[in-house]
Amino acid sequence: MRILLISGSLPPMRCGVGDYTGRLAKALGRRKDTTVAVLTDAAATPVPSDFDFEVFPVADGWRMTDVIRIVKVVRCWNPDLIDIQYPTQGYGYRYLPWLLPALFSIVNVPIVQTWHEYRAIPNKGDLLNAVLSGGFIAVRPRATMPNWYRWLNRRKHFAFIPNASVIPRMRLSETERLAIQSHFAPRPTRLVVYFGFFYPPKRVELLFEIADPLRHHVVLIGDLKPEDEYHRTILDRVNREPWIGKVTVTGFLPAEEVGRILAAADAVVLPFRDGGGIWNSSISAAVAQGTFVLTTAREQHGYDSSRNVYYARPDDVADMSHALRTHICNRSPGIDEDPDSEWEAIAEAHRAFYASVL
Repeated sequence: MRILLISGSLPPMRCGVGDYTGRLAKALGRRKDTTVAVLTDAAATPVPSDFDFEVFPVADGWRMTDVIRIVKVVRCWNPDLIDIQYPTQGYGYRYLPWLLPALFSIVNVPIVQTWHEYRAIPNKGDLLNAVLSGGFIAVRPRATMPNWYRWLNRRKHFAFIPNASVIPRMRLSETERLAIQSHFAPRPTRLVVYFGFFYPPKRVELLFEIADPLRHHVVLIGDLKPEDEYHRTILDRVNREPWIGKVTVTGFLPAEEVGRILAAADAVVLPFRDGGGIWNSSISAAVAQGTFVLTTAREQHGYDSSRNVYYARPDDVADMSHALRTHICNRSPGIDEDPDSEWEAIAEAHRAFYASVL
C-alpha cells in the first residue's frame, strides 16, 4: 500500500501536527507492506536525517499556484490513498489546503482527512469537504466534535485514533533532577513548567495567578514574540512585579531537552481554556515523565492518582491553585509504555483504516 501524507508542517518546522506527521510516517514506513511519503511546505527543509521516508517539500506557502507542483507529485508517486492533516500552522490562512480533497476526488484518488482540532464556526472549505466521500480520522473522541461538524461528516467512514507524545520519556537520577532544578532556581523554590505554543486558548496567563511567586519559579518552554499581541500580555506579566526574576522563558528547545525539563519539574501546568484529554499530546508527554500534571477538563474533575494528574474546571483559578499546593512534587513512575510501541500501534490502526477505506 502506498500512502501519501499531506501536512502543512513537518520538522524542522515548529508545529505539533507536523511532529505528529513525522512520527506517523516513520512508524508506517517500518511496515513491510506499506510505503509512505510526505508532501509538505518548502519550509520543511533540510529534511532530518532520521526520516527514512520520501519527503516532497513542494508547496510554496500553499498558494493556488502550488497546485501544479502538488498534482505532479501525486501523478508521479502514484499513491493508493492520500491522508491530509488538518489544521497545521504551515497552511496559514490559505484556501488551497481546504480544496485539496475536492481536487483529488476529481482524479479519483481515495482521500482520508485527519483532524487534530475543530473550528467553532465552519468555513466554505469545511462545507465542501463534508459532502465528499472518503475517510475521516479524529485524534479526539467523536463526542468532542461540534454538533454541526459531526452532522456534516455523518456519511464519512470514521475512526477515532488517539495520538501520542512526540517528546521522549526521560528517566533522571536524583542528582540529574536536582542539577536541572538548580539551573533555574535554588531549592526550596519549586519548579512549575508550561510548554507548548502560546495562543489565547492555552490560557498561559493564568499561570501567574495559579502559581505563587514566593514559592515557585515558572519556566515557559516555547517562543514568545513581542510583535504578537497575546505574547506581549505574557511578557508583560514576566517583566513586572511580583514575577520579575522568577520566570524563565527558554525559547524553542529540542524534544530531548524538553523531556529533561519536564522530568525534573515539580509540576507541569497546562490550564487550557477548553479542557484537555487523552487526545492532548502535551498532557501525554508530561504524564510519561512521572511529574505531577495540573490541567483542565470538562468531562472529569479531581485527582487521578494512576496518572498523577489533577483535572480542574477550565478557568477555575482557585481550584487550580489549591491543587498545585496540594499535589506539587508528587511523582509517579510514569507511563511504562514505550513511545515507539505507541506509535507502532497508531500506525497499525491507520493501516487498517486505510485498507477499509480502499
